[in-house]
Amino acid sequence: MRYEEKIKIAKESGITIPEGILNKNIVGIYEFFKIKGNEEFCFYIGKSTDIVYRLLGSSSGHIYMYINNNFSKTVPLKIKEYRDDGYDIKVKIIEVDYSDNSFSKAAHRLALVELQEIVKYQEMGQCQFQVPEGVGTNEEKFWTENYKKE
Repeated sequence: MRYEEKIKIAKESGITIPEGILNKNIVGIYEFFKIKGNEEFCFYIGKSTDIVYRLLGSSSGHIYMYINNNFSKTVPLKIKEYRDDGYDIKVKIIEVDYSDNSFSKAAHRLALVELQEIVKYQEMGQCQFQVPEGVGTNEEKFWTENYKKE
């Protein structure tokens, strides 16, 4: 199935993807929002050096998995839950300059924009189920026992 077909199916399924994303490779941040009436709530933010593939690619693209009823990953499962509750889904994209003479600097710049967006929305009570890469249950347990405010 071509990307154009996937975008059409997504739109028919209540998922809005920015226009023109197929015209170029996009490096940046993608943000998923659930929308109902005036309510707009960010539930997931990710980063990619190929956003179109990350959203629509056949291996683990968030939207591709959803339209194929594969809810084994968090984002397609959340899309299903919110669609079942009557929400529309909207994807927003923030492009990040990935050009540099240092791969490390470019990769860190991309990661920083993602983290800044996650923190911004978490301060508003959104994106609450997201944890940093490499953080698991042991780190959360340690934090709960030693640093959690009551």
